[in-house]
Amino acid sequence: MTGLDHLRSSISRRALLQGSAGLALGAVMAAGFGLPARADSKKVIIGAFADGGLTPFKEKILPLAKSEGFDIQFLEDEYGVTLEKWFADAHNGAGQYDLYLLDDPWVPQFGAANVLEDLAAGGIDGTDKDWIGSMIDMGYWPPRQGPRVKGFESATPTLICVPFVGDLQTLTYRNDVFTYGAPATWDDVLAKGKAGVAAGKIKYPVVFRGVSGNPIVTSWYPIFLSFGGQFFDDKWNVTFNSDAGKASADFFVGTLKQNAPPGVVEFDSDQEGAAILGGDAGAIIQYSGNAVKSDDPKQSKVVGKLDFGVVPKQVSAIAQMGIFIAGVPKSAPNKANAIAFLKWYCSPQIQAKLAEAGSIPVKRTAFGVSDPGNRLIPVALKQLDAGALPRPRTPDWAKVEELLGIQLNKALQAGSGGGAALDTAAAQVKDYLTQAGYY
Repeated sequence: MTGLDHLRSSISRRALLQGSAGLALGAVMAAGFGLPARADSKKVIIGAFADGGLTPFKEKILPLAKSEGFDIQFLEDEYGVTLEKWFADAHNGAGQYDLYLLDDPWVPQFGAANVLEDLAAGGIDGTDKDWIGSMIDMGYWPPRQGPRVKGFESATPTLICVPFVGDLQTLTYRNDVFTYGAPATWDDVLAKGKAGVAAGKIKYPVVFRGVSGNPIVTSWYPIFLSFGGQFFDDKWNVTFNSDAGKASADFFVGTLKQNAPPGVVEFDSDQEGAAILGGDAGAIIQYSGNAVKSDDPKQSKVVGKLDFGVVPKQVSAIAQMGIFIAGVPKSAPNKANAIAFLKWYCSPQIQAKLAEAGSIPVKRTAFGVSDPGNRLIPVALKQLDAGALPRPRTPDWAKVEELLGIQLNKALQAGSGGGAALDTAAAQVKDYLTQAGYY
């Protein structure tokens, strides 16, 4: 995954179902969900959006699933059409899929519509301590903590999705510029980065995405969190324009822009990637899908000079987290099989295989494999322990992000006024949420 660059606004554990015992359990589950037992078939129709973050799963895990008797149909679509297509499938009860691999900000929309199965009722244990807590929390609706939208204030949280492939932001940095290791603070990033520019090793201390909407908000988000910012209070009152939020925005559109390449206002993933992989920039915060390109000689001109670390801090070192997360629609034609597949896939053994294949797992024990498929995996665990937060759990996050991204981009163009941009965005977001009935 790369942050998924658009709406933004990944697998569980338990025993493997095999042999006659597994088929018997599958029959019991099918009966429990009001479906006929399918002892002669383990068909599962999975809907997914096309993303490089799923490549290890497709290449390494799907063949294992086949060897265990699962008949997997893996149907991919472009990211931009899957939310609408799957929501319509679930809402209309069309029954074309057994499993959706969702982008995590979509969970509130599906949850509020009550179209996904209660996975705990199917035997998936959301209380298993081996889950990465911040990831499993994202599968509950309403959320177990934080603000809740109207109509769900007193509802009991239900496990409607389970993490499927983990992903989050980490720092990628030039090890010939930051020779002592990953810079711990933003002051370190800029001081050592400027020294690297003076020494002719790099052209710019940092690079980030500045395009309006999701790109700029995703780049600003970890800086906002590192300054101690919070998006909303427990009543959905806007708090992202607090003193801490404004300080982060002023730093982002002013100081950081001054230390980034010209034209950063128009940078998206391709442009920021070219800057770090081409050897021009000293540091970047990015999702794992882009970070792992650092070791690919076909994509990077500085292989061996890029290392990974926890994001820099101002008062804390918190990154944005975004994961693939799996839900089973109530209209699934092979519901029991889908639950059985998730249990298998989330087992310790298969999660370890996922890590060996190169994906970030969602169970803590899987991070300890002796030969992880990419060297970012142990760093990802350090970042998770330091802090990683998802976007606010609201069906309206995409609109909030759009409004905020427009104002941040305007301030970035000006090179100042980040705090004022947050005030403007806060007023717009408050008006929108008022009309949507949040207050």
